[in-house]
Amino acid sequence: MSGEHLISDDETRQVAEGFLAASPWLGDAEWESIVIGPNAGYLAGFDGVFPPDAELREGQKWSWQVSFSDPAGTKKALSHEVVLKGLSHIVYGDHTGPEGFHYMRIKQWFTEPTEARRAIQLSESDHSLICQCALYGKIVFATGEAESLFGKKLDMFEDQRSSGGQALTDSTSD
Repeated sequence: MSGEHLISDDETRQVAEGFLAASPWLGDAEWESIVIGPNAGYLAGFDGVFPPDAELREGQKWSWQVSFSDPAGTKKALSHEVVLKGLSHIVYGDHTGPEGFHYMRIKQWFTEPTEARRAIQLSESDHSLICQCALYGKIVFATGEAESLFGKKLDMFEDQRSSGGQALTDSTSD
């Protein structure tokens, strides 16, 4: 893969923002600017915060990080590198069956040329899949993937329901 195809900080930040927007159960989100690259940790103060006037060395650059609490109250953090880890898990992992089907959109997005990829928007569900793979190595929260290709909730028992009754999933739709 050429250097021109690299996933940018802005793209990974959009993924993290989409994940947080789709995940109301996450709390206490705090965004901060960080420095990444060789020996970047030495630029942070004793409190772990990078001063805005930090003098960057070769190979270092400004990036982002967001920390939050998951439903269990565990502190988690996402950054450019962490989101890339989740994306790599999806793109280069061996996923078959339903799991592989859910990842098809993300894999296609990843393989698009840079300009085309930046014009295409992943869904909040895709953002959630990427971030959950990065944080937990698997899907642990609902991501809205129960949507059918035609925009309605998938109901595997539709043929068994009375003609006047509605599926339970209809009452929980947005």
